[in-house]
Amino acid sequence: METILIDGEWNLKRNFIKRTDMFARGEHCGGSYGSLESIRSVVNRIMPDRTVVFWDGLASGTLRKEMYPLYKKNRDKSFIIDDCLMNERQFEHEKNRKYSQIQQKIKVKNYLEELFIRQLELEEIEADDLIALYVKKRRPDEKITIFSSDKDFYQLIDDNVCVLRPSDNKIINKENFKKEFGYIIENTLFLRCFEGDTSDNIHGVNGVTLNQLSKHFPKFLDERYSLDRLLFEAQEKYSEKKLKVFEKIIESRSVLERNRTLMNLKRPFVTEEAKREVVELANYAIVDPDNSDDRSIKTAMRMIVADGYKQFIFQEDMELFFRPFYRLMMKEKEYSSNLLNE
Repeated sequence: METILIDGEWNLKRNFIKRTDMFARGEHCGGSYGSLESIRSVVNRIMPDRTVVFWDGLASGTLRKEMYPLYKKNRDKSFIIDDCLMNERQFEHEKNRKYSQIQQKIKVKNYLEELFIRQLELEEIEADDLIALYVKKRRPDEKITIFSSDKDFYQLIDDNVCVLRPSDNKIINKENFKKEFGYIIENTLFLRCFEGDTSDNIHGVNGVTLNQLSKHFPKFLDERYSLDRLLFEAQEKYSEKKLKVFEKIIESRSVLERNRTLMNLKRPFVTEEAKREVVELANYAIVDPDNSDDRSIKTAMRMIVADGYKQFIFQEDMELFFRPFYRLMMKEKEYSSNLLNE
């Protein structure tokens, strides 16, 4: 079974920001139409048996904030500062922008519902944690492609999991990872702990980069490192040569341990409810055998026309644009039929 996993929140936001010039019926639609077009492109390339889109739930990130109160605090602070500095006209514009993004998210979710795409959104849970949980709970015969630019997902790569990078449409897998990045995949999380994540307000260790690690610890590129091993080697090297980089590593244990907990997607921040929901999502039949018209690609087409998005399809007709989803529909119907006959 071939499955695509997509962070819907990330996909919506990147298209919303990138396609600011797209309007239909007088309303901005870069996020909604762009998201649909991106998903269509990925489905057309991979030709999966199923596609799953995950969304950030209300108050997402709460579980990490309980452990690290500063998590994403930079975003909250910037909003407060922006509100204070804005005049009435700017504030109204920002409010409308946020409202537009929410409305476009609703549209995308409605389209995907008709296109036989599985979706999940849970309160307090982030989409990347749901993706990680799905990977952890996947079926033995399931091969997964994660569509995202988030480097944290590289942690999840194995023989049956790869990442499709949107910047160049390249698939990153276990075989080409070291050639692409210069170090083995087993050290991905370790390096991310040093880098931190400024967008989430997770501070790393300044001055300790991949170049520094490879220069002073050349085995890091080819051998799996633990924190204890690195600290031990750094202490030995510091006793021989008092370099700042060794001192920083020795002093960084608490930061690296914290970041390892916050950024480790093999141990996602999820609830027991999330575990149950993901297992159900992966195994239930989304096609109702008693109501074959419950979902309909034709309905999605009508929605696109009603929203004024047909103008963006250019020379392609509607059938051609939506063709990648027909195979998805057949695969989901086949899966539902097999469940019914078990």
